[in-house]
Amino acid sequence: MSGSITPEMGTLAIVGILIVFGVLALIATVVALLKRLDDRWQDHEARQSAAALDKEPTIDNTTLVLIAAAAATAVGGRFRVRRIRRLLSPKQKRTPWSAHGRLVLQGSHTVRRKRDHR
Repeated sequence: MSGSITPEMGTLAIVGILIVFGVLALIATVVALLKRLDDRWQDHEARQSAAALDKEPTIDNTTLVLIAAAAATAVGGRFRVRRIRRLLSPKQKRTPWSAHGRLVLQGSHTVRRKRDHR
């Protein structure tokens, strides 16, 4: 019998198809479980971030005086610091690209001092 399918071949094909579908179902289950875990982790991080933003920031008086003095020196007179806030979380990853962009932006805001040419 050269062109016909034997019962053993049919059984083997059915078993092979069942194995493939079983493995695909297992993979789909693992992916769904990982997605659920990732969603829970993202939700947890979002709640922690929101709680950190709601928390009242504290700063010691020495640091406040130093920041006010630096601002007064840059502006050239008396200066009152109303609010200090952190731009980036200390846990956030810093890339060379963002550091360079921040450096260029801050460098473009330099205060030129008036020189007395008498």
